[in-house]
Amino acid sequence: MSEKDITTLLTLIDHRQATLASACKEIADWIDRQGDVPVAGRIRASLKAVEADEALVKKTLTSLKVDRPLPRFR
Repeated sequence: MSEKDITTLLTLIDHRQATLASACKEIADWIDRQGDVPVAGRIRASLKAVEADEALVKKTLTSLKVDRPLPRFR
């Protein structure tokens, strides 16, 4: 697997993780409005781990970006 393939795969995983986290936040908000504050709080607490790793994931993905090679001059 090339570095470009790995970067693409990790970017996709990061995007899906962000999408799932967003959906979980919406579920927590809905549960909160229904009156089950403890359950909503546990969902939000679980999401804090995802949010804590976000900066590291973004930094890693940025460092893996493959630049296009410079054109060769004859």
